Amino acid sequence: MFKIFLLVFVLAAIAYFIYPKSPEAREWLISNNNKHALAGNRFASTQDAISFVESLYSIGAVKVPIPNSAIYDSNNRIQQEGGPYADALEISLPTAQSEREAILNIANQEATNQGMAFNPESDVINNKLLLWWD
Repeated sequence: MFKIFLLVFVLAAIAYFIYPKSPEAREWLISNNNKHALAGNRFASTQDAISFVESLYSIGAVKVPIPNSAIYDSNNRIQQEGGPYADALEISLPTAQSEREAILNIANQEATNQGMAFNPESDVINNKLLLWWD
């Protein structure tokens, strides 16, 4: 039994170091020199995107990272634009129903603005919601 526990622990530790955690959106945006670091077709500036992330936290979002898969950080992009670019946020939803509904309403508005449908039953997975802008 101890050997199984040890094996699982070692594999988890390896995965932790091999697969980097997604950066927290507000910190990533604040430290980014790209003037349009998040969803340039949605946010007028990086500051506009920071305000959006802060509004998510103010209404109850538990955590708002940028998925690593949504970050475009080629050397060419960084040289041309001043920093990496991202096109999505992942929102960890709160348990309080009113806060959760407020975030789901924002997600619905964002999807509608993109010409997409939003369905909380299928779009919320493991209490997380992905906002992606095309």
